Amino acid sequence: MRTFKNLPKGPKTALIAFLVGSVITIAVQVGYELFLERHEMPTELVGIVLPKPRGVASFQLLDHNGQTFNLERLQGKWTFMFFGYTHCPDVCPTTMGLLSDVFKRLKERHPQALAQSQGIFVSIDPKRDTKAVLKDFVPYFNQEFLGITGDEEQIQKFAKGLGVGFKLSEPEKDGSYAISHTSAIYLMDPRGRFYALFQSQFHDADRIADMFPKIIDFNSK
Repeated sequence: MRTFKNLPKGPKTALIAFLVGSVITIAVQVGYELFLERHEMPTELVGIVLPKPRGVASFQLLDHNGQTFNLERLQGKWTFMFFGYTHCPDVCPTTMGLLSDVFKRLKERHPQALAQSQGIFVSIDPKRDTKAVLKDFVPYFNQEFLGITGDEEQIQKFAKGLGVGFKLSEPEKDGSYAISHTSAIYLMDPRGRFYALFQSQFHDADRIADMFPKIIDFNSK
């Protein structure tokens, strides 16, 4: 009977490679199926939770209290984050009001989830949104919310890393200008990764508040 020892070097190597490759293929397939079984995303989270969390590059900004706001400040908590500017006439106050309502619902219905959360408003208009301006604007919606500003380069870098786009309009004669931007709310996980996105069609305080504990549960699997 022919054994591996009797095989010529070429076929022997090929057979071993084939067997090893088959084992690896089976292992990968089984592992992938187990992953899908254990990480099957609830239907209601599809289109909100990212298929794969996205890491964020290091950044250096300031909160409205003058404290450094960097990647470390995103660690250990879920962060609801909105990008806007205080001179915004409609989208920004509306979305910040929504976020305020979400936190009120969490306090009433899901206090444990609320305890793991923070609300952040990132200004895309550092020229006008000073720390003092943000300190007056942001806490109006929730005393615990923080306004974030910094130099234009750092803000653009941070925003770009999350896929946040915005564009300044041509200034009016009086020097005023508007900024086109997204109304989406970004959710960062306790590892500081971009984890979920609430687009405008999901902007309902009750829905977001009741969905959030399910997102936390899904993340723990």
